[in-house]
Amino acid sequence: MKKILLVLFSLCCISTYAQTPSVADKYNVEIVRDSFGVPHIFGKTDADVAFGLVWAACEDDFTTVQWGLLISKGMLGRHMGIDGAKIDYAVQLLRVRQIIEERYETDISPEFKKLLQAAADAGNLYAERHPDQVLVKKSMPVKPQDFISGYMLSMALMTGIDGALNTVVNKQVPEVPLSEQGRGSNGIAMNSKATADGHVYLDVNSHQPLEGPLSWYEAHLCSEEGWNIHGSTFHGAITIFHGVNENLGWAHTTNSFDAIDIFKLEPDPKHKKSRYMVDGKSYKLEAKTVKLTVDLAKKPNKKFILSVGKKAWWSMYGATVVTKQGMYAVRLASNMTIKSPEQWYRMNKSKNFTEFRHALDMQGIVNQNIIYGDKYDTIFIISNGAMPKREPGYDWTTTVPGNTMKTLWTEFLPEDSLAQTLNPACGYVFNANQTSYQQTAMAENPKPENINPRIGYDKDENNRSRRFYENIKQYEGKKITWDEFLKIKYDYKYPAKPAFLKKFDIYDIFDLKEADYPEIAEELRLLHKWDRSTDINDTLATFFIKVMYQLYNNCNGQQEKLYATDAKAKYKFFVESIQKVKAGMLADFGKLTVPLGDYQRHQRGNVDLPTMGGPDLWNAKYGNSIGKGRIKIWLGESFILLAKFTKDGPVFRTVSPYGSSNTPGSPHYTDQMQLYVNNQTKEESLDKKWAYQHAERVYKPGK
Repeated sequence: MKKILLVLFSLCCISTYAQTPSVADKYNVEIVRDSFGVPHIFGKTDADVAFGLVWAACEDDFTTVQWGLLISKGMLGRHMGIDGAKIDYAVQLLRVRQIIEERYETDISPEFKKLLQAAADAGNLYAERHPDQVLVKKSMPVKPQDFISGYMLSMALMTGIDGALNTVVNKQVPEVPLSEQGRGSNGIAMNSKATADGHVYLDVNSHQPLEGPLSWYEAHLCSEEGWNIHGSTFHGAITIFHGVNENLGWAHTTNSFDAIDIFKLEPDPKHKKSRYMVDGKSYKLEAKTVKLTVDLAKKPNKKFILSVGKKAWWSMYGATVVTKQGMYAVRLASNMTIKSPEQWYRMNKSKNFTEFRHALDMQGIVNQNIIYGDKYDTIFIISNGAMPKREPGYDWTTTVPGNTMKTLWTEFLPEDSLAQTLNPACGYVFNANQTSYQQTAMAENPKPENINPRIGYDKDENNRSRRFYENIKQYEGKKITWDEFLKIKYDYKYPAKPAFLKKFDIYDIFDLKEADYPEIAEELRLLHKWDRSTDINDTLATFFIKVMYQLYNNCNGQQEKLYATDAKAKYKFFVESIQKVKAGMLADFGKLTVPLGDYQRHQRGNVDLPTMGGPDLWNAKYGNSIGKGRIKIWLGESFILLAKFTKDGPVFRTVSPYGSSNTPGSPHYTDQMQLYVNNQTKEESLDKKWAYQHAERVYKPGK
């Protein structure tokens, strides 16, 4: 279910299907494709630009654009079969559409509704012009509100709703803390207190899947109403998610806090399946039958559509599941607000820190760290989100009683109460998905005792946070040049003492002594000789990374607990894993010393390149097997934007893993791959003249 739910992060964009081609005449917009195919979208109004952005995204990957639409419409089952129908059920269980309809008129400004309508017009017109590319015909038409669905579902995914629903839907009694999901992304901001030239440096560097609904889409948006920003978004979204405008910029990284609560309801003893008790009073459990449509054929030219009904329940605590073990309700901030797309829009258009900070007060973006820098020498980081205002006296890390109004939180903590750092004396802030109590120099970090403990911030470090502190330490007493900043950003070494799994550290594998384990003495010598580098030519990194994958893939939560307390069992696990990797490498390569670039590949179409990096590094790379002992990178370093803010604004460069188009045969399907593996970037600009000077194609969308 988790893998399928990743598609929730892809945002929908199609609307009113049956329109005339003249709809394009409503919008005064021009798309300039630069030499790398990146769309620079120029419009008279912000709505014009929204029209152009969605049109460009549809041109480059209409299939991915439609994923969010199918989910928000409850039609994924029509496209994917039974697995898709499971997601359709979850969407209806959360009442996403109902919440939007209830709040759309009051919570979304008239100004932003114009953008939603323009984007919908563009998506629909594209669908009308390309009917053969429409995945599910009945998904048309839709309303502008469908965009909001995409954002809400994205927020739910990022806060871990997939894990919570799996827990209750699969009838597991959630009496232990919910497990953490894998997370990635880097962000750094430095100001004149730390930089040699006195400029503000910003690293925007998310770690996302390189293809599919979670892959980034690069664009430049520019209107005569003051919207001028370059960065990345997701196919079908109508704002930039992170990037730079003329005055400021920011990066997002995923933070970790207690964002979702599971409540165990108390059934009414007289009506155990239809009512529940809160403070001694009986309440009716709302129930409805949701219609799920499933394509059992799942073949392009064949359809076998089956409609089935399934019960969905709702209590005052939220989406509720009735199991043999009892009634459980899930409560989360992401389906209590519909403001996230407009908040990103306000952030896009902010002119200074005051305006940017005011946009955060909307609390529509219910999680995500924000690493900020501007041309006024301001840097800032906040572990942002809609943090529930919870009653003290309960263990909010596990299942909470759902029989008292005391646990029914309805408000969020104000933004100024969250972990954050503004203009520290050291001159830098950073995040690499580590604890929110590490944001800057150790002496200036937020103190846990000053933060509401019921937020539930994670307290763990990771490899990247440890390595950052190792790297920054060498610059104590001196300022950092731009080249040194890039060296930190592209670092490809593990720290001296890496941190991997939480319950026990797999890096303890290095504690094994050759004399104690003669059966793997040769392999241990290789590990002990390795200098933690992951350069493409390193012949020792491959063995370690393969061992690490072996350990991760064969370790579950129960084993972690065992290995944390039983050293003998842990070391036996290490030995067995090393032996399996040894056998595999000898079969595939005939040796154990294999250059990392021979094992780790960056592939698309007919391009096949070696690449450096590895799991949980600043130069992050995660791979899936492609046979013969090799892996293809599918997640990690994705869209990268590196900016230097002068007093006149940002000078920046970017790179994407493949190119601006996801259409095979396009010249921009693979044209950034060599830059990517070489840790190089391409020039981009907010200047309109620059775009036209570097234009490969200029056209008016829909005309």
